[in-house]
Amino acid sequence: MINVRLLGGVKKAVGKPSIILEESNLSLSEILMLLRRDVKEPEVLSPHNILIAVNGVESSSLGGNDTVIESGDTVTIVTVVHGGSPKPA
Repeated sequence: MINVRLLGGVKKAVGKPSIILEESNLSLSEILMLLRRDVKEPEVLSPHNILIAVNGVESSSLGGNDTVIESGDTVTIVTVVHGGSPKPA
């Protein structure tokens, strides 16, 4: 069982704060694919819009989207908030 915690815009897009996946040994890519199936705004889950942590460790330190998630692991997906103003002319 994999616990997927959803924060920010991802939580809003999916419509719930967490999802329990009965499968195990899934890559982060596979988990994102499963989530995108049921989301009204799949662009919310695009790589440049989210940060992913596995058991509290940022996924790029673990192998990125190829990281294999095992039973008992917790995946946290949070929306990256972008801000700023247009570049002056």
